[in-house]
Amino acid sequence: MATLQELTEQAEQDIRAHVRSEASDETEYFVSQAADLLAALRLWADTQQRTDTDVRSLVVAADATVLKHIATEMAQGGGDDALEASRRLEGIAYGPSDRLSETCDFAQTGLQAS
Repeated sequence: MATLQELTEQAEQDIRAHVRSEASDETEYFVSQAADLLAALRLWADTQQRTDTDVRSLVVAADATVLKHIATEMAQGGGDDALEASRRLEGIAYGPSDRLSETCDFAQTGLQAS
């Protein structure tokens, strides 16, 4: 199983490979958030015997309530990576809905590589 750091780095590379907008602080923010989202969901998926198709469905849905539930599951699941992934996922899910939507849009670009 890959570590959260490895999953985050891979997700960031996948997203950057498809981002077509000019580099800006806002773009960097969403790339980072989207990489955290994908990494956390992939870590969760791995422990739940889920696939990247399941991750894609969660990203497309952009449902904060579902992401909060997954974050809670991960926090209770134990392990440093799961706890950190839970924290990152909560930060995204509890944020403003327009930011969640934009983060999920960026995350979808990273899923094009898988």
